[in-house]
Amino acid sequence: MSRFEMHVHTAECDTYAFVKASDIVRMYRDAGYDGMVVTDHYFSLFFKWFEKELDGLDHRGIIDRWLRGYQNAREEGEKLGFTVLLGAEVRFDGCINDYLIYGLEPEFLYGAPFLSRLKNVKELIEILPKSTCVVQAHPFRNKMTVEDPSPLFGIEVHNGGTEPFRNEMAKMYAEHYGKAMLSGSDFHKAEHLARGGIITETEIKTSTDLVSVLKCGNYTLI
Repeated sequence: MSRFEMHVHTAECDTYAFVKASDIVRMYRDAGYDGMVVTDHYFSLFFKWFEKELDGLDHRGIIDRWLRGYQNAREEGEKLGFTVLLGAEVRFDGCINDYLIYGLEPEFLYGAPFLSRLKNVKELIEILPKSTCVVQAHPFRNKMTVEDPSPLFGIEVHNGGTEPFRNEMAKMYAEHYGKAMLSGSDFHKAEHLARGGIITETEIKTSTDLVSVLKCGNYTLI
């Protein structure tokens, strides 16, 4: 049985996250998880928060900086036998909705345009590898807009940082449109530990493994 966290933010890439990536890995291992997906925010605020560090960097340098939390988590995971996979939480410029991407590999990001500068989720899905899944995060938070979910793989129906009634609305939304349901802690600080994720009988070691589990529906929600 594998317990996997699906929604994590690191202090390396988010000024509203307060735990370093290597510490997050140790915390989740000690909490009985087997792995996690680092889903740092990929939106305009990242470019604002780290403006001085990003100044003068080319596209590859900017992506390297954005990957720092994931890379640090992965290095710690390799020491501990804990699986760390790359994801992202994308928000497009001029929009408040958030979309989680699973199945990402760094090589794709180096060759892709800045994802937050695309127009909408349809454009995002058009350029993503077929081996990825896009899931709308916490769709009923304040100011988020309800849009046609048909391009999406799934909906985050349990978000550890969202009120239960909003999660219930997300669950009904997913059920109505026949979308896959996901769960994640939305980890930003220590008290957010182990508030969500998935449990599966399948061992997850790679992004391909994760996407296969999601597409087969071979999991239950935490």
